[in-house]
Amino acid sequence: MLSKALIALATLAIASPVQANAISEYLLSNPVLKEVHNSGTIISFKDTSCDKNILGSYDMKEDDMVICVKNHSGFAQLADTIRHETIHVIQMCMGGPVMPLSRLAKLAKPQDWAFVDGYDNHSHHHHELEATMGARELSNAQVIQNLKEACYDD
Repeated sequence: MLSKALIALATLAIASPVQANAISEYLLSNPVLKEVHNSGTIISFKDTSCDKNILGSYDMKEDDMVICVKNHSGFAQLADTIRHETIHVIQMCMGGPVMPLSRLAKLAKPQDWAFVDGYDNHSHHHHELEATMGARELSNAQVIQNLKEACYDD
């Protein structure tokens, strides 16, 4: 289970105690976050990068995921970010994106391209396109299964 201290950090920026409690309960019960935590990935909910109004990030070198709770508009967006950043963990375990860019390009929607065009570093487009599309199309259970298959020894 995620550390309650980590959850406390996640809710510091939330003004309403009722909302803070709901977010704490959501984070503690989120099955994807639980599995990411079990995999050994460090999860942070407060980071200076969150001041840039980003939703989350994943550092492959440090195996560190950041979820900027205060920057989300609701639980659906928060869940999407958690799946998105978890797909980056899967990519790290796999040594790169899972699907070829040519296949992703055929399946991508205009909003997917608009999102990845926001990244200055074009070398990240393949990773970001896959994570964006996967977060939208895959269920929590599918992301967890992919994480286990990619990152755990049999």
